[in-house]
Amino acid sequence: MLIRPEKEGDREAKPVVSLVAEVFMVTVLIWAMILAQAIVPGSSSADDKYELEGGQEAAVLGSSAVLFGLGLWADQGYEPLTPEEIAQLDPATINWFDRSATGRWSPQAAKASDIMVYTTMAAPVSLALTDQGSREAGTLGVMYLETLLLQGGLTFLTKNLFARTRPYVYNDDPDIPLSLKMEKTSRRSFYSGHTSSAFASMVFLASVFERLYPDSSARGWVWGGCMAAAATTGYLRYAAGRHYPTDILAGAAMGAFVGYIVPSLHELEADGPGAPGSSKSGRSMTLGITMGF
Repeated sequence: MLIRPEKEGDREAKPVVSLVAEVFMVTVLIWAMILAQAIVPGSSSADDKYELEGGQEAAVLGSSAVLFGLGLWADQGYEPLTPEEIAQLDPATINWFDRSATGRWSPQAAKASDIMVYTTMAAPVSLALTDQGSREAGTLGVMYLETLLLQGGLTFLTKNLFARTRPYVYNDDPDIPLSLKMEKTSRRSFYSGHTSSAFASMVFLASVFERLYPDSSARGWVWGGCMAAAATTGYLRYAAGRHYPTDILAGAAMGAFVGYIVPSLHELEADGPGAPGSSKSGRSMTLGITMGF
């Protein structure tokens, strides 16, 4: 779910070793970009809006690694549902706010949500096509990869801790294969990874654009378009029967938080006590993640 959206059965098909290798390779890529940013002459200027700091990046990447590690541990704590357990599920036991999702089933909406999440995750690359964004492309690239890693780790851990049964498992629609209901991913409903990924990407894009171009008249349109795209992704997950409304709301909140906090941690002061673009005076960054379940 880190770089690509989740799909039913995807976790079952991908070995744990492959997932760990993927996270490791992305982490190595980030550090390579940090190193290149540090050693290439002229890679920063007084007009830069963001900066990379070794200790800060280590905190973000370390937190992401811990989250994925805990997620792998939590993944061992539950098993797929059996046909007997599925037969005993009753939609009436679902809270009133979420219950309507158990009557939803649409493979078309699921495919559309895949397209939307891929699109939203690719959209921040467009920042490198702007004047200011192209000058800070290396820094922005590291920040965005950190955003995806942190969001992915949080989502992976939370899904495996809660092991919530997806809405379609409660649905008696004969078009829904029993084999799908029996996959382990059918117990990874909370929270929505598609929605979290979309909101993390879109909030990152909008907040960074606003920082790069504070006087642009397009800021409102960028925020509006980004939020509409992310919200559409979440709705499609509900329409597809993959997630409950609370899954989507939680995914939106967590994704938006990560998409906003990572760029904020890298901001440079516009007008500080030193030269323009200098680091925030006396700033110290401690990244802590406290999760309560």
